[in-house]
Amino acid sequence: MIVHVVQPALPRYRIPFFRAVQKGMQKKGIALCVYASLRDHLGLESTPADGFKAKIGPTMSCFLGSRIFWQRQVDVALGSGDVLVLNGNPRILSNYPLWLRARRSGVPVVWWGHGWSAGSHGMAALIRRQIMRLADGVILYTEKEREQFLAMGFSPQRTFALNNGLDAESVNAAVSAWTTDAVYHFKNARGLNRLAHWCVFIGRQTAKSQIELLIESLPKFRADVGLIVLGDGPEAERAKRRAAELGVSSRIVWAGAEFDENSVAPWMLSASVFVYPGSVGLSLIHAFAYGLPAVVHSASHDHQPEFAAFCEGRNGISFAQGSATSLAHAVNTLVADSSMRQTMSAAARTLIRKTFNTADMAERFNAAIETTTRTPAAIGGL
Repeated sequence: MIVHVVQPALPRYRIPFFRAVQKGMQKKGIALCVYASLRDHLGLESTPADGFKAKIGPTMSCFLGSRIFWQRQVDVALGSGDVLVLNGNPRILSNYPLWLRARRSGVPVVWWGHGWSAGSHGMAALIRRQIMRLADGVILYTEKEREQFLAMGFSPQRTFALNNGLDAESVNAAVSAWTTDAVYHFKNARGLNRLAHWCVFIGRQTAKSQIELLIESLPKFRADVGLIVLGDGPEAERAKRRAAELGVSSRIVWAGAEFDENSVAPWMLSASVFVYPGSVGLSLIHAFAYGLPAVVHSASHDHQPEFAAFCEGRNGISFAQGSATSLAHAVNTLVADSSMRQTMSAAARTLIRKTFNTADMAERFNAAIETTTRTPAAIGGL
């Protein structure tokens, strides 16, 4: 039996998850084969690592102004008893011939993707749900999405949730490697000791991140609070120009993009608060793994599914979407109360130890595949 997983790309952060999935499947004599494009429609690149092999095809093709996509040369050899797992983006048209071929071969098809994401609404969301109902199984990103889909009539026996997360073990290892003295010297070498507190933004600086709102809120931060921007992206230069216009450049450290966890760790350990002004996703889980309380906006429908990990007053504080004043107030509230930060930090770490990590994801994924394989649903069974 082979479980074929077709994804737009295989980014670095997904590899620990697939390794864990593969390890669990091997114990039961099941093979895993992952297919991906060299680069997907969002520009995300595949980065295979030692110890995990995947079939990487050419860069994904985009058409009609990047509204529809096609994965070229995805050669999936389906056999009796196999399972096909497709990425849940209905605009990847190359998935449908694969799906049809699987149906003809009696191979169960599992849809794996967002139940909802920032901006999901209206007819597009309805069409997505109708397509999902044709699958033998649906794997969603979070338990919250699963609850919503069950309320819409999806079968509890066919609808699963992973609680999408990151490799918590690599974060823990990086934290252990950075002693208190080492972090102090890191901060001193980069001028971080000049201010009492630092907020950290981590992620790509894209339109959805609304990084400019964060820059505009900075003048309203307490005078002893600075900002670390960890990441790069198309909005980076614009954000730097805006910082210069507002006269706050000296309170910002532009750390650039870091991909190795040991390089990310000292920046995160130098911060008191994680702040993300736009549609937050995995960055929130990353921050929680480091025990950082979060400041995110309160409009849940304009976040990515990972926002389900956020709990108001337990592991962070929300602000009014689009309001620089409200954002600054939330940051200042957290910075001023060390007891609150410590309590929220502990809650964040506890959550990531329990779920929203790759080990838990892999167990959930393998259980979903096993259930789907055991009793495949008829078309329209969801």
